[in-house]
Amino acid sequence: MDPMTGAAVGGVIGLLVAAVIGLDVGAVARQLMHFASRPRLEAQLQGGMPMILRLALAIACVALVRFAGAAAPVLGDGAVPVAGVALGSVIRTADAEELRFYVLRELTGRYAAQQGITVSRAEIARYERQVAAFMKADAARRDARLAKIERDLKDAALPPARRQALAAEAETLRALRAGEAREAAAGAPTAEDKAARDAIADAFIRQWKINRALYAAYGGRVVFQQGGPEPLDAYRRFLEAAQARGDFVIADPALADGFWRYYRDTSRHTFLPAGTASDRAINNPPWAAR
Repeated sequence: MDPMTGAAVGGVIGLLVAAVIGLDVGAVARQLMHFASRPRLEAQLQGGMPMILRLALAIACVALVRFAGAAAPVLGDGAVPVAGVALGSVIRTADAEELRFYVLRELTGRYAAQQGITVSRAEIARYERQVAAFMKADAARRDARLAKIERDLKDAALPPARRQALAAEAETLRALRAGEAREAAAGAPTAEDKAARDAIADAFIRQWKINRALYAAYGGRVVFQQGGPEPLDAYRRFLEAAQARGDFVIADPALADGFWRYYRDTSRHTFLPAGTASDRAINNPPWAAR
């Protein structure tokens, strides 16, 4: 069977399976048509399995999972349709960001195990010491800032808008200081508090190690997020390779664009300089740089 005929057969099979398992056949058909033009299809064929067949395969995977019943783990809201499948776990959501979260969690969890990524008790203790030192220094900086604001507020010539802004900032700083004082007055943390802090430390360290390993394997550009540097291109390449292997499938075509937008819409990111700056940002623990 030639590739064009195979693509057509795959599309028909995909629609039939979609109807049987209760997916939105109209949405599936629109996605199939999107890839049905010969130039687009030929471009897909140059890279291996055409997208139209990948979509049919994705739908078939969902069908198998559905007919398998309760044996497959279910992630998300069981009341909504199947959005995708990742390493055998069925993902039910109507939100592309949530789909991406679950797919990443499953794939990076396996990747960490394959790469032997672990977090030691000593690493957790070192992380917590460094965070505590940062918090202490930050509290001193905030106290100094509050003292300056209080001096500035005594200036009768201070413009009203500036006075209002400084007063609001002072209120926030006082609230932070009061919260820290209440925490200190509560005494030593409970076992439950300590376990929660250890879990946070473990998650941060593990994620940094995963990021570092992916960057070493896939390279590319780096962006800075709240949790620290993130190898954006490496994640995209990692996910694209996983999808090509069939490690995950997106069963709801309407969620595909939203799933990939974070990685492919570069206008939403600010990238670190390539080369040494990115290497240093990824390879040095962000909490140690504080």
